[in-house]
Amino acid sequence: MTITDTGFELSESEVPAGRYLVNVVNQSSNPEASAGFVRLIEGKTLDDLAAADEMASGTPLPEEGPAPESYGWLYETYIAGGTSALANGPGQVVLDLRGGDYGVWADDPAAPLPAAGLTVTGDPDARVEGPEPEAALTIVEEGEGGVGFKFTVTGEAKAGPQIVKVLNASDQPHIVVGFQYPEELTTDQILASFMYDPSMGTPPPNLIDDSKLSFPGYAGVQSIGTTQWVLMDFAPESLALVCFIPDPEANQAPHFMEGMITVLPVGAS
Repeated sequence: MTITDTGFELSESEVPAGRYLVNVVNQSSNPEASAGFVRLIEGKTLDDLAAADEMASGTPLPEEGPAPESYGWLYETYIAGGTSALANGPGQVVLDLRGGDYGVWADDPAAPLPAAGLTVTGDPDARVEGPEPEAALTIVEEGEGGVGFKFTVTGEAKAGPQIVKVLNASDQPHIVVGFQYPEELTTDQILASFMYDPSMGTPPPNLIDDSKLSFPGYAGVQSIGTTQWVLMDFAPESLALVCFIPDPEANQAPHFMEGMITVLPVGAS
């Protein structure tokens, strides 16, 4: 698929259910543009996966984002995953598409890009079986809404491109945002930087300098029980993994506030 400033261009409009390698080319003005696959449920359309219509009509979006009840259905439907394009080439993800009508979206219900339709023929309830890509790193998303979440990571992150397996073993959807920093990071430092507001006055010590951040790894929103394999390309710097999905069981607190944040070393290639 190709991401442009006007939407998503797909090479196919209909495919049989199966495990697919998806190449994501970013030709938009957003260097961090992403794409994912959401199966639509009864009563929902592509318009429910973006704020394109509202923005086109000049309707302002609430500063705090869309109302939780407008996207609550995303916690119940099948979301296969997705990725973003890499800085040095197309992004790649292997994911499982079960039968149904999908929207290819920007992984955000408030995104300005309209979603594109994709029909997947086959049994909507049948799990996809087949060979798995060999992963260098495995991330398991664990936990329970209202209680807490975490990433459990096995394997070793190394500099250079590698396949990362991501399994959602919790009770809510998740994303994995991987960002890197040229200095040593701690989870407390990251949390303090996320929570800092300039109106609060003096910034905390060791505040992260956003201009030094890079984003070499992204696993798009995936629903409960799904697995995806994402190509990520790390530098030999500190690597942080974070989930920003809100928890409806915890007053919409982002998952990173409930423990879904971890820092990893990146070894030499």
